[in-house]
Amino acid sequence: MFIGEFHCLLKIKYKHMKQLMFLVLVVLVASCAAPKDSTNSLALKAENDTAQKDTTEVIALDPGFESWYAMHNNKANYRSKQYYHNWNVRYVRDWNLKASTYPHSQLFNGQINYDFPEDYPLEAEHKLFMYFQFVEHKLGIPILTSGARPQAAY
Repeated sequence: MFIGEFHCLLKIKYKHMKQLMFLVLVVLVASCAAPKDSTNSLALKAENDTAQKDTTEVIALDPGFESWYAMHNNKANYRSKQYYHNWNVRYVRDWNLKASTYPHSQLFNGQINYDFPEDYPLEAEHKLFMYFQFVEHKLGIPILTSGARPQAAY
C-alpha cells in the first residue's frame, strides 16, 4: 500500500513538474520575444516655478545617466554657456535628423525640443551637453555626423 501511495505521489509531482517546466518555457520565450527598449530618450522641460521665474530641466530617461552625470559633473571643469550652447545646437540638429530617419530612429527615441534662440541656463546647457557625451562615449553611439568633436570636458 505504501508503494502505491508513493507511486501516486510521484505521478502528481511529475505532472506538476511538466506544467512548471511548460510555464517556465513560455515565460522564457515571451521574455526573449519582447522588444528591448534600449533607446535613448531625453526631454527639455521648461516650467514656471512659484517665484514666476522660468526654469529649465533636462530629463534623461536613460538608465545610468544620472549616476554617470553625478560622477562627471565637476563645476571646476565647466566651460562657458556659449560653448555648451554651440555644441548643443550641433548635437540636437544631428540627433533630430537621426531620430526622424529609419535605421537610426530605433536608437534615437524621439526628437529633442530645443529652441535654438532660447537662452537656457548654464546648468541646463551643461547637462544636455553631458548627455550627448554620455551617449557617444559611454553607450558608444555616435551622434555628430561630421566635423570636429568636442574635447572631453569631464
